[in-house]
Amino acid sequence: MKIVAKTLYGFENVLADELKELGAKSIKIGNRVVEFEGDKKMLYTTNLWLRTAISILVPIKSFTFRDEKDLKREFSKFNFSEYMTPNKTFAVKGAVNSPEFSYTKYPMLLLKDAIADFFNDKVGQRPSVDTKSPHVVFDIHISQNDCTVSINSSGAPLFQRGYRKGTGLAPLNEVVAAGLIYLSGWDMKSNFVDIMCGSGTLPIEAALMANGIPSNISRKQYAFMNWPDFDKQMWQDIYDEAPKVPRRDLDFTIVGSDTDGDVILKARDNVKALPLSKTVSFEVKDFKDVVPPEDGGTLICNPPYGERLDDFAIWDVYKDMGDFFKKQCPGYTCWVLSSNFDAFKRIELKPSKKIQVYNGSLSCDYRKYDIFKGSMIEHKYGVKK
Repeated sequence: MKIVAKTLYGFENVLADELKELGAKSIKIGNRVVEFEGDKKMLYTTNLWLRTAISILVPIKSFTFRDEKDLKREFSKFNFSEYMTPNKTFAVKGAVNSPEFSYTKYPMLLLKDAIADFFNDKVGQRPSVDTKSPHVVFDIHISQNDCTVSINSSGAPLFQRGYRKGTGLAPLNEVVAAGLIYLSGWDMKSNFVDIMCGSGTLPIEAALMANGIPSNISRKQYAFMNWPDFDKQMWQDIYDEAPKVPRRDLDFTIVGSDTDGDVILKARDNVKALPLSKTVSFEVKDFKDVVPPEDGGTLICNPPYGERLDDFAIWDVYKDMGDFFKKQCPGYTCWVLSSNFDAFKRIELKPSKKIQVYNGSLSCDYRKYDIFKGSMIEHKYGVKK
């Protein structure tokens, strides 16, 4: 069957690589989506394992409609008992870009009414709508006069991993964190450092990767569990086969630090839920006082962008961060995510790579800084000055 994995802008290729690793077929990269072919086992597996997917959709039907009445007529042809029972709650979500509708949520209302009418006509019972935690989620995508209706196998977004017990003021989305780690090229064999870790999302995602543990191992619920054709034994077999215990042979360090003691306590609580306490550590420390582990590695940080600081204060943070890279991080590849392009200049290092990604609604640069041991001449030519 055709399956669609939704992601965030900038992570499409990373998601495609994840799907290849899982054995998905006929992979096709789109804008914020990756399409592929797979069976029910692959559908369940991708929900458990994919680190950079927001949700996994199964298209039900695609068609072209003429107008509002024609769209309503097409919805009335669906056999919704294939996807839910009337005692289950449901929600309809999606995206509409069409001149046919001045109110873009109107097609969702049409589909909602079609589902309710279907079950009322068939069994005399209307299923209830639940927008917060529905059993079954339908997804509409309309572009001009082309419509695709899908059923969302994930339910709640897959960045809701289930391990985060507490967060700071602006926690990094888990899907974004995993995508940044993949884009950094971290080899999962060398040190990993986050000097502004907040509640620990980046180090925890790194620890899950390094230990080969699925991203959603702590998650208990998926929408596909409420489908009429849910294969409970197949799901249990997939879950039972997944690694859950950290490796004992890791010979590198994964560490996060932050000045806020309260969020570090939350980070420690979060990591205990997995458990990964022996794989990743957290400390209360200003980044200027951090001493990264020897032998180099990868450093990723998501500094404040400036929404709550004035220009001069935020510039000082980026200036100090650049000085820290130069003085304390020889042998490290340092990556910085930010939407503040003026503040980037204060790092005073030339990035070797820039990648555009989105953190929520913010367009950000993800910039790479190679901090070489010794002088540039030594690095390039292997000779000492």
